[in-house]
Formats: sequence, structure tokens, C-alpha cells
Amino acid sequence: MIQIKYFAVNEEIENQIKSIRRAIYLSMNGICAENIDNSGLEYKQNFGVAWSRIVEIAQNYTPNYELAERLWLMSIRETKLLATLLCPPKELTAERLNEWTNGITTIELAEIFAFALLRKTTLTEQILQLEKSDNQLLRLVAYHTLARQTATASIDALQTAITNVNPQDLDEISAFRAIESLISNITFHTSELNHIINNKLDEIKEVKTIYSNQLIENLKVESGKWKVEAKIDINFRSQISDFNFFS
Repeated sequence: MIQIKYFAVNEEIENQIKSIRRAIYLSMNGICAENIDNSGLEYKQNFGVAWSRIVEIAQNYTPNYELAERLWLMSIRETKLLATLLCPPKELTAERLNEWTNGITTIELAEIFAFALLRKTTLTEQILQLEKSDNQLLRLVAYHTLARQTATASIDALQTAITNVNPQDLDEISAFRAIESLISNITFHTSELNHIINNKLDEIKEVKTIYSNQLIENLKVESGKWKVEAKIDINFRSQISDFNFFS
């Protein structure tokens, strides 16, 4: 979906964007860009810049919503990733979240958007709505975000998060990891929802997807009921610095 938005002239922001684009160009990696393209991640422009370098570039700028929004609306992989680091979480309102999620077009963007930005917000209601979206990428955003908010979310929100899990998403590796992390982290923080988890795992068991059996295998069965091993993954892949970021 092409997003068009007009901004008032802001010389400071314009200069920052020029500086950022220059840094991206000077950091380009043709081999990595080719690997990303070959993996099926489609970007209008992709310079193959490593995640670690993107983090370094972001550290040179003060988080600013207008700067982040303008970077997000560009059809460039690196500017979108930078936007998730430069957007102040408190300024990502429910209305703005709608606009941002329209720009999520790859698994990489979905993961980074969740890890770097959305998990730092308090938009729980909106995130639970994403979990019910017809768009699998937005469900992926929700799974990864909710998995990292289990310590602060309410019991009602966690119950909804479990109920909303779509077993069909276990055909995709990133969703499998996110769903496993979500369930594991919930069981670590509370035992109040074990019956809800049991029901969801029974539902998953009946669905024949690529990773459903692996998910079941990774969980332990005790006394005829599912017992999930807590696998707290707070820093999940946060140190990964190159294209293998989500492999």
C-alpha cells in the first residue's frame, strides 16, 4: 500500500534525513542486500545495511516523531528500520499506530517494529486487535509484542492474547517462535490461565501445520495436561547484527 502524506517544510528535519540517507549509502552491503532480496523480503529499495550499523546511525540522532514518521513512509528498508528506533514510544498513539502498521510489508519489519518500538508502548487494546487481523504480518507483530509484555499486562489481556492465537500461523517460523515465547512467558508469570492455555494447545494439536507438532513437542505433558516450560526470552535476538537476524 502506497502511503502519501504531506509535511510542512522543516529545514532541520530535511538536513537530518539527507545525513541519514548519506550514512545508509556509505554503509551499503551488496551481498547482504542480494541475500535479503533472495530470501523473499521485498523492498522497493534495499541497501543491505547490517542491523548493528543501523543502530549506530540511530544513536547519532535524538528521537523525534516527525523524523521517524518521514523515515517510515519512505520505501527504503533502512529508513523504515531506523524509524522504529527514532520514534518516541509515547508519541505512537492508537490513531498513529494504524498508519504505521499499513507500512509493514515484510517479516523483518514486523519483528523489528515489535521488538524496537511497539513493545515499549501501552497500546495493549490495539495490539490485541492486531492479533485478530486478517493480515498475518500484523498478527506476527502482535505475537512478538505481547510475548514481551507478559510481565506488565493484565490477566484479562493475557487471556485474550492466548485466545486470539491463530493455529494456522504455525506454518511460519517467526510466528511459531513468537507464539511459543508468548505461551512460555505467560506461564512463567502466572498459573491462573493454565486452563485457557490447555484449551488452546488442544486446538493447536488438531491443526496440521508445519510447526504445530514442534510446538507441542517443545512443551511438556504432565498428568494428562499441558505444562509449559518457561523459556524467558527477554533479549530474544537483540544482539543479532546482520541479515541472519530472524533465522
